[in-house]
Amino acid sequence: MSTMGMSSSLVPQQGSGTSWLPSSASMRGVGREWNGWTLSFHGAAFAQYDKQLTKRGDEQSGVIDWEMMMAMRPVAGGALQLNVMTSLEPFLLGGNGYPELLQTGGTFAHSFMHDRQHPHDALMELAATYAHDIGAVTGSIYVAAAGEPALGPVAYMHRPSAANDPFAPLGHHWQDAAHQSFGVVTLGVNTHAIKIEGSVFNPREPDEHHLIADYRGARLDSYTGRLSWAPTAHVVASSWWAYLNSHDRLDPDTRMHRYGAAVTTQDGAWSNTLAWGMNLHHHSGSSHELIHGAPGASPHHHASSLLLESNRDLDRGAVFARVERVMKDGEELGFQGGDLTELYDVRSVSAGFTRDVASLLALGARGSVNFIPATLLATYGTRTPAGFAVYAHVRAGHR
Repeated sequence: MSTMGMSSSLVPQQGSGTSWLPSSASMRGVGREWNGWTLSFHGAAFAQYDKQLTKRGDEQSGVIDWEMMMAMRPVAGGALQLNVMTSLEPFLLGGNGYPELLQTGGTFAHSFMHDRQHPHDALMELAATYAHDIGAVTGSIYVAAAGEPALGPVAYMHRPSAANDPFAPLGHHWQDAAHQSFGVVTLGVNTHAIKIEGSVFNPREPDEHHLIADYRGARLDSYTGRLSWAPTAHVVASSWWAYLNSHDRLDPDTRMHRYGAAVTTQDGAWSNTLAWGMNLHHHSGSSHELIHGAPGASPHHHASSLLLESNRDLDRGAVFARVERVMKDGEELGFQGGDLTELYDVRSVSAGFTRDVASLLALGARGSVNFIPATLLATYGTRTPAGFAVYAHVRAGHR
């Protein structure tokens, strides 16, 4: 999204957290000037009926939403920006979120969630950014009680390539799941084309009993770095590397490295994102034999994800698509025995469209087909589990 700029200190291609989008990208929103502040608001809500097939599927009517308010003004020769982002998902969807076949990540009822996408907490971001030009470069600090470290691509809710798709990518927890971290400090320096930043943050994930925020055991004991490059107004490439300490509520002794890269493009009405992410888990002695199924197995476990998504705006609507490949293990898919680190090659194709029916309202539909290995046939009853959703999409403001 493009923020409403005040000076060179506030980067016009800002995405979620401190990430970059192409400066030619835009997002619907409204804004005004008030008492020296530049105020803006944007957000979206999808009121949907979601039906996922197979014996692991489910159906649900619910609302997926997010709202973001920003306030910016000059301060001490630089620029200050305040962000607040909220969601009603924990109250409207419940603690176990919405059905999505082969989705994993998060916990519910003291178990790992599978075939569902967890809801976001009510407080998704509460952050302040201060940026100041220092000669030919800009230095910045981002401090968030809830926010996003310099880890991953632009979060999917903020990517124009995913603007009309209400569902989270299947590789969400390999790529951009850290966008809601309860405690973040990021330092960065950038020119108009290159940005280098580093963060310390609290990686511990919330559960269904903490609907607004979750600071249990919160420590800034994880770190990450990211390099972003914007060679033109239409392209941004980024890469990152991170260490997450005790991020897993069910196994707090587990450590993880996460790294990856992404390219986002914006060519007029056509938006695209290509992202790759890798998780490298380091299991503790207490969970090693249980998870690996053999005392001599390696305590290091890695799995990757690949995503390509695209959105094309039309005169009165949009069409969109997403293709993914993710390596998911038995523990993530909810298995109870055997070698829980055995990887399963999960592939997915989804596509949909929206049709504008009013200035701020569109109707849409989305379908997905997944392709799974023969070893998961008994689990899902088919090698091509599928699902669909229909929805009303309410947007804030105009492009």
